[in-house]
Amino acid sequence: MFVTSSTTSSTSTLDPAVQARLEQLEQELAQARANETAALDRLQRLMALTANRLADPERDVQRAFYETILDELPVEVVVLDEQFRYIYSNPQAVPDPEHRAWLIGHTVIEYCERYGFPMALAEHRSRMFEQALRSSEPVVWDDCTPYPEGPRYHQRHFKLLAQVGAGEPFMLGYGLDVTARVEAEARSQRSEAAQREQQEFMQQVLDTNPSAIYVRDAEGQFVFSNRAMAQLVRTKPDHPQAADNAARDAARYAVGDDLVLATGQEITSEDCLPLVTGEMRWFHSVKRPLLRPDGSVHVLGVSTDISDLKQAQDTLARSEKQYRDLMHYAQALICTYDLAGNMLSVNPALANLLGHPATDVVGQFMTTYLLAEDQAGFADFLDRISVRGEAQGVLRVLRALPRGSFELRHLLYHTFVVREPGQEPYIISHSHDITDRILAERESQRARDEAEASARARENFLANMSHEIRTPMNGVLGMTAQLAKTRLDARQQELVRVISSSGRHLLAVLNDVLDMAKISAGKLELEAATFNLCDSISEALAPLEAQAREKGLAFNRQALHDTYSQPWVVGDAHRLNQVLLNLVSNAIKFTAAGSITVSSSLMDETVDALSVRFCVADTGPGIEADKQALIFESFTQANADTARHHGGTGLGLSISRALVAQMGGQLRLASTPGQGSSFDFEVRFPKAPVPTVNDDADAAYNTGRLVGARVLLVEDNEINRTVARMMLEPWGVELDEAEDGATALARLAETDYDLVLTDIQMPGLSGIDVTQRLRQMPEPRRAATPIIALTANAFRADVERYLAAGVNACLTKPYDEVTLYQTMEALLPALPPAAPAYNLAPLREMAKGREAFVHKIVRSFLTNMPRSLAQLKAAGAAANWPEVGRLAHHIKPNLHTLGICDVTSALEVLVQLHSEEPAAVPEAPAVLRHALAQLVAGVERALAGLCAELKE
Repeated sequence: MFVTSSTTSSTSTLDPAVQARLEQLEQELAQARANETAALDRLQRLMALTANRLADPERDVQRAFYETILDELPVEVVVLDEQFRYIYSNPQAVPDPEHRAWLIGHTVIEYCERYGFPMALAEHRSRMFEQALRSSEPVVWDDCTPYPEGPRYHQRHFKLLAQVGAGEPFMLGYGLDVTARVEAEARSQRSEAAQREQQEFMQQVLDTNPSAIYVRDAEGQFVFSNRAMAQLVRTKPDHPQAADNAARDAARYAVGDDLVLATGQEITSEDCLPLVTGEMRWFHSVKRPLLRPDGSVHVLGVSTDISDLKQAQDTLARSEKQYRDLMHYAQALICTYDLAGNMLSVNPALANLLGHPATDVVGQFMTTYLLAEDQAGFADFLDRISVRGEAQGVLRVLRALPRGSFELRHLLYHTFVVREPGQEPYIISHSHDITDRILAERESQRARDEAEASARARENFLANMSHEIRTPMNGVLGMTAQLAKTRLDARQQELVRVISSSGRHLLAVLNDVLDMAKISAGKLELEAATFNLCDSISEALAPLEAQAREKGLAFNRQALHDTYSQPWVVGDAHRLNQVLLNLVSNAIKFTAAGSITVSSSLMDETVDALSVRFCVADTGPGIEADKQALIFESFTQANADTARHHGGTGLGLSISRALVAQMGGQLRLASTPGQGSSFDFEVRFPKAPVPTVNDDADAAYNTGRLVGARVLLVEDNEINRTVARMMLEPWGVELDEAEDGATALARLAETDYDLVLTDIQMPGLSGIDVTQRLRQMPEPRRAATPIIALTANAFRADVERYLAAGVNACLTKPYDEVTLYQTMEALLPALPPAAPAYNLAPLREMAKGREAFVHKIVRSFLTNMPRSLAQLKAAGAAANWPEVGRLAHHIKPNLHTLGICDVTSALEVLVQLHSEEPAAVPEAPAVLRHALAQLVAGVERALAGLCAELKE
């Protein structure tokens, strides 16, 4: 197949008929040329004879004789004078006698003009005449005369001859008709062109064929090779193995060629052969005899590169083997079945799981191995996967066990349809046994359910305990506070003090237990409010400082404001003080003599935040090293007799550590027995701007603003009603009481109240039930009556649920009268029309005097809020409450920015619709409609007022 050189014959591939026609044309051309040569010889002899005869004195007599001879010559003969006028023309030159008679005495240009021949032809002949006139040798040229019946080609000879005697010279010309020769040559050229075109076409076709095609003669010489073959055998001249490769290839070809020539049969072979680059490629070769027109036999060879096919076949073979191995050895469960559910194949792993031999499984219907309740749906599954082409999920199958029993197994499957041309579609299923995982997940879910149930039970127990303790505690502390207002002697005052102190101690214990429960449940949350760090700590520690000095202890303080004058930060001041109070209280409790040192120092400061270190140190007994880790555990104290001598629950340090951790710090202990202990932690606070002092703020208590307010108290506990009554009556409140929810609703249906105080947990209708039914009342003003919940539940989730139900504020029992008064005072001005529609004071404070900024915010609000209101109304009309919740949540920051506070309660109700806890959202449509109406009305009032203010 490989050679070192190739010779391509230009005619070796011609069709025999074409070759024969070409040879015939060549013979005709040769005969025409021979005839022309003979005619030319005769004409020249005649011209010589004519010249001699014209010189004879008898020329006039002879002229007719010679003209007669010239007229009979088979060539065109003309005679012209020196002015190129015709003086003679034989019939072959001008066949028409009339034209020939007229021609005498006229020029060729006049002749062409008269008879419509091209002027270019006349001009060309005139130029040739001039050349003949000046030349001593004959002038010969070829021209073409366009006759109507077709062009005629002539070879014209003109020669200047001297006139006999003293006459003028003349030119004798003759034209040999070579039309047959020209046409034969044209036919020959066309045939050769067609031959070359055909050869080039065939060569191009063969060159574009990717197979190597070649022809070798009987001597082994290449007579044809296409481009693919030439590229295969091309070798660099300086290739070190060029000669060896050529000899090797020639020997290889000779064997096959000899066999084809000897047998006359076609032979085929597949061989892996090296290219000139050294790369090994596979070729499929076909050699057959090629009979030539001359009877000789050549060898035609076609070699096709099948390396990619061989590689694909090898890959397919490996894939098939891998598939067989996968089906046999894989741990995955694999099977195939048709679209009717008949098993086509199954691997040993799946057959083993089903408990049957693979030969028994093949041919069975899939439902044979399914649960009875799953069999009916399998036909639908086949319909779905036939359309979708793929499916995945969990399938329950039955595993056969000895003695006819079965075991349920769960398979996680991935199934898809295979569609191949020429065969029926089928399904491949690949699955894994996840029975153990499902059982483990179920067990884990049971454990989670039990843990959640336990947590709910614990939470319910703590809530009930809180309610059962706080409810009577509210009566104890409330009555004690009222008793303290009466005229008492010294002993009675001491007794009242002891009762109040004991009640507060019991309340502190309860708060510790609840805090610990919140921490365990992950529900303890920190507030984010602006406060003065130094002032807050000073106010919180002042009572403990007095307590330490009463005990005879030195109380040393190293306050932060000694080095930092305005430490305004954002955080939870209450929880920070709770940690410090716990630490300082413990220090005072356990220190018999010596000192207590409380310090707060600035550790780091950036543009946005402060890092402050707090430390509480004492000179108490200290804590042994093996007990230091235990004191942070719940209900644990350093010594067994600590509670007996000092009291306490052992929760303070556990709570403090959790609070510090939630603030982002770590509570650390350093203690040496006999020398004292120190607790320290570091907290990072975001900075806050220094708030402006509101001189108009009314911080006074009992300003008389509650005088005449109509209030309904709903409380099932008589003592708590008495406590509330004793608080409210001195403030001038017109108080009505209801001991249950049904009575409260009847009173609310009859009377307009300015405010409602309601307990939450009551027999029959709860405080939440009363709130929701009040919000559903048809009269808008009555339905919008402010409600303060008086609850013994201290969990934030409970408070948020009450607010979402329509309550305006919550007070946790036991509450003091100052807090109650301020809460009532804050809600009463919200009654229409006393409440301002908006308050731009906080916005102006934030703008720091930039009124243009305030105007920009207001204009943006006036531009965008009407569209949001329209969307809210549309969503409410369609009862699309999730969309209402989303929109309310979206506009809430804008309302807060502009101080639109009379819509807060309605906004809280609607925002809960956007909450992640749908259970906390009230389901009563009337409540939602009322809240939406209240929100829209409040925002519209604000829009009207802001528009007027902006114009001013």
